[in-house]
This record gives sequence, structure tokens and C-alpha cells, in this order.
Amino acid sequence: MNQSSPFSPPDRQRVDEQIATSIADAILDGAFPPGSTLPPERELAEQFRVNRTSLRQGLARLQHMGLIEARHGSGNVVRDPTGLTHPAVVEALVRKLGPDFLVEILELRAAFGAFIGRLAAERANPDDVRSLHAALATVQEADTAQARQEADLAFFRVLVHATRNRALGLLYRWVEQAFGGREHELTGAYHDGGTVLAELRAITEAVGARDATAAATSVEAYLQSSALRMVESYKVTYRDAET
Repeated sequence: MNQSSPFSPPDRQRVDEQIATSIADAILDGAFPPGSTLPPERELAEQFRVNRTSLRQGLARLQHMGLIEARHGSGNVVRDPTGLTHPAVVEALVRKLGPDFLVEILELRAAFGAFIGRLAAERANPDDVRSLHAALATVQEADTAQARQEADLAFFRVLVHATRNRALGLLYRWVEQAFGGREHELTGAYHDGGTVLAELRAITEAVGARDATAAATSVEAYLQSSALRMVESYKVTYRDAET
């Protein structure tokens, strides 16, 4: 490989995904600023030590993310990543920018809290309430932080569904997807099972009682407190990765 190459060699598994990640990281690092053109495919294939088919699959991923645009006669032109909203781009920004950018995403997540709680309390039907209680029971039964984290995500899917606001569902799902497989770096936020369970129980009881004010307050409080725990967990993982 060319010693001056800005790319990391891909693993043998899911080569196209590794290629896309490596090029995305190079773009976010500023090796290829917006408006610049990536090296020709032949050169890229040589740098990555892959065949042209794998390379093109990786480039197709980048095009889908919106990070590059294939222009006839110009090649693959880099777009401005800060103007893109694809979850994979946001996940890459979390990976490159670290805790500060994670805080910004979690601030956005917390901003949905009162709205989610109020609408769920006002619109949830008996089936929704039963589903919330079932989701809460799964949280209670979780015996590891990872299982508790997965149960928490499932709980909020039920809660957001109860709002009957599809646009809100899409927005919240976008925030969830923005972590893009890096959820393991936030698992530390779920070690204290008692706190997580108590906060989610308060939400469940408020929605079941159709108390919109209490539901709004409890969801907002949970998203804020869990955000603090997530940031602390991520900072620990982030520091460990840098050492």
C-alpha cells in the first residue's frame, strides 16, 4: 500500500463496508474536503488491495450515504458531510468528533421527551398500555446492562408508537439509528438497573393514568438523566480507545 495513503486497510469480512468506513473517516478528517475528487477507482483498489467490484460496492455505500456524488467526467466528488443527515454519516461524526457531538445528539433526543410523554398519555389505547407494562416487565427481567439497554430501546419504541405521530416516530428512529452499531459504548449507562426501572415505571404509570403532565415530565426527566449516564459511559470508552 502507498505509505501516504489516508485510508486504513479493510478487514476481509464485509469488505465493502470497511472500504466505505475508511473513506468516510478520511473525508471527515479533512483528507478530501468538500468539492474535491477521490482518487481514480484503479488507484483506490490498489491502495485498499481489493478488486474493483468490492471497491465499487464500497463507493456505492458512500453514494447512498450522500458523502460522494458520481459525476460523469469528474469522478467521485466529495460532498459536505456537515450538511448530511443519513444515520451512517451521523454515526461517523459521533465516531470522529467524540463525546461533544454525542452530547448534541442526546440534547436533541431529550428535547422530544415532553412531547412524547404528553401525546402518549393523551392517545394511548388499552393495548398500548398493556404493551408498555410488558416492555417494563422485560426491563425488570433483564439481568445484564446490555439486556437492559435493549429492553429500554424496545420500551421507547412502544411508547413512541403510542403517540400515534408517525413523523415523531421517524425522527426518534433517526436519533436511535445515529448510533449506528456503537450502542455498546453506551451500555455503561444501564448498569444501575434499579434507577432505570424506577424511571421507566414512572413513565408507564403516568401514561396508564392518562396524566399528560406527569407523563411529559417523567419522559423528559428520563431522557435527560439517561443522557448524562450515556455520555459518561461513552467518555470512558472514548478515553480507553485513545490510550
